[in-house]
Order: sequence, then structure tokens, then C-alpha cells
Amino acid sequence: MSAVAAAAKRIVERVPKAARTFKTSTGQQSGGHGHSSGGYDDYIHAEHMYSLSKMPHRKLKMGLACSGIVLAGAGIPIAAIQFQKAKARG
Repeated sequence: MSAVAAAAKRIVERVPKAARTFKTSTGQQSGGHGHSSGGYDDYIHAEHMYSLSKMPHRKLKMGLACSGIVLAGAGIPIAAIQFQKAKARG
């Protein structure tokens, strides 16, 4: 056994053994912030976020959002193909 290995073994033997434990705690309770917690815990900070029926200019906004998603879904692959063709041409 080399001197370095013997010194490492002595150092390891002197270090106290650590006890590995698994600690848990209770989860954070819902409610507070002036909101009722009567079964609507999903939207504590934005409870009116998905009220699409009350959104002003809903048809315009949703139409623009859907059109943008469709255009991006078609435009990104087309741009990638054009880029690959340009690289292949040299």
C-alpha cells in the first residue's frame, strides 16, 4: 500500500459517519391573500385569468393568437428548409 493511499485511508477513518435521513414537512396550505379557498385552489393569484367569456375583443384576440400559431407552425419548417438549401448550394 502506498503512502498516499495509507494517508487517505486514515483521513477517511477519522471523518465522522454521516447519518442519511429523509425529512419531509407538510405542504403549504392554500388560502390567504384575500381569496376564498373553497375548492378554487388552482388559481390563487389569477382567479380571473381564464375568464374568456368576459375578455374584451375576444374574437379578435383569439383569432390573432390562433393565426399566429398556425403561421409559426408552418413558417418555421419552411424557413429551416430554405436555410438548409442555401447551405447546400454553398
